[in-house]
Amino acid sequence: MLNSKDKQRESNLKTLRPRRHEIDFFIADEMELSSFRDEMASMEHPFFALKGGDKDTRKYKNGNTTVVVAPNAEYGMATVFDKDLWIYSISKLQESMNNNEPVSRKVCFTPYDFFVTTNRDKGGKSYKELQKSLDRLAGTRITTNIVYSEEKQESIGFGLIDSWRILDDKKGKLDIGMVEVILPEWFYQALHKKKVLKISPDYFRIRKAIDRRLYEIARKHCGNQGEFNISLEKLHLKTGSTANKAEFKRMLKNLAKVNDLPDYGIRYDAKADMVIFNNRTLTPEQEEKEQHREKSKREIYKLKNSLAAKRGKNEK
Repeated sequence: MLNSKDKQRESNLKTLRPRRHEIDFFIADEMELSSFRDEMASMEHPFFALKGGDKDTRKYKNGNTTVVVAPNAEYGMATVFDKDLWIYSISKLQESMNNNEPVSRKVCFTPYDFFVTTNRDKGGKSYKELQKSLDRLAGTRITTNIVYSEEKQESIGFGLIDSWRILDDKKGKLDIGMVEVILPEWFYQALHKKKVLKISPDYFRIRKAIDRRLYEIARKHCGNQGEFNISLEKLHLKTGSTANKAEFKRMLKNLAKVNDLPDYGIRYDAKADMVIFNNRTLTPEQEEKEQHREKSKREIYKLKNSLAAKRGKNEK
């Protein structure tokens, strides 16, 4: 039986010990990945710019969802390639959680592991580019009504990362050592609320920014379905492209010709002004089931509209 001193000592130890799933920092290099994850809201809506140097504030609205992206006046808006750091971090954290290991929104990693994981060049130029990416991520502010916390809020504002620093002055002959990044609480909550999707490792082989956005949208909306249709105008909005509609259509047609997105095919129906994504990973049997399912959904949708129209007439 514990005496009063032992009880006090035990109480002090409990206070000092972090809870099982809370640690001061998470070392990403120690976690080998079996798959990659992306955050769902940023897949659906344009949180990131398609090109560097964009210094204009973006205001995006789709239905009830609003997203305002304010870039840093000096560094500009974070790009879809800067987003690799989000994907890298959330993939490593998710892997750790899958293995019942503790996680933290303070993530530490070596640039080398980041470059290898995201299929980047490991030369000296990449180290300088990484620091620029960190500056853009820290400088870009998001205001949105997409909230993952338990508290009810109309909108929330955050930086794409809270802060970053270099932990070592040097690592060998390189000017940059281990990097520490503090992820925004909003992003960290998305992980815990399971607002993430598995993505293809070939995502990091996509070299054009617009193609990356189109893959994200296809993955988010088409998912495991056989097909997903969207108007050209709405797709243009979702990508965040600053190109005019004619130029956007040209880029889309060029992608449709090569059709080299991971997992998804894409085609443009000029007559209907619609873009169609189809899932190339389905077996013929799965595709047939999906076609039947989609047909049933369309029939139910028509029936609901018909009934609603009849009710509207009766109420007049």
